[in-house]
Amino acid sequence: MNRLPEHLHRAAKARTTDADKRARTALAQIVKTGQAVSFTAVAREAGVSTDFLYKHPQLRSMIERHRAKHGQVPGVRQADTEVLSSTSAAVRALSERLSQQQQAHREEVTQLRKALEVAHGENLELRRRLAVFHAD
Repeated sequence: MNRLPEHLHRAAKARTTDADKRARTALAQIVKTGQAVSFTAVAREAGVSTDFLYKHPQLRSMIERHRAKHGQVPGVRQADTEVLSSTSAAVRALSERLSQQQQAHREEVTQLRKALEVAHGENLELRRRLAVFHAD
């Protein structure tokens, strides 16, 4: 297996250490201000990915512990409920529109298939007439 050159290894370690420090600071800030603790909130505040937080065992347990201590359920914050309800309404409206378009497309496909059947029948009829004409 090919190891990274030492300078790249040091740079990667420094980035990880910096991200860890930013995540810990962000978590402390979120707890201090009384905001809802979640992986997304910490990741956003720290400028790291949620994947980084989930894969880092110490940070993950800290976030889960703070979340459990304050009785917060992962996912929805109270401030987001209005956004979610408007998002849900938009999703419902788009779903309804999509259903209507699907129904219209099904009807159109049915009509086109019937027209194609008629055209195939006419084509067959014309080929038979042509065969009789060439036979003479």
